Amino acid sequence: MGERRARSKSIRVPRHGYAFVSVTARDANGFVHHFDEIETPLGALHEAVAVMQLKSVAMETAHRDAQGA
Repeated sequence: MGERRARSKSIRVPRHGYAFVSVTARDANGFVHHFDEIETPLGALHEAVAVMQLKSVAMETAHRDAQGA
């Protein structure tokens, strides 16, 4: 019998200190925007996530509730 070769799926890994990021967003008009995978420095990712957390709906709600108390 012939040998079967195991097919290995190659997994892409970002360089050290970098991250792969892809973003999908829906704007106010309902249009969906998809940004393909970007290899970006880890520091830039941390900053972007921090900004998104500060502008998040949960943060706005918590801030509103704190002002009302």
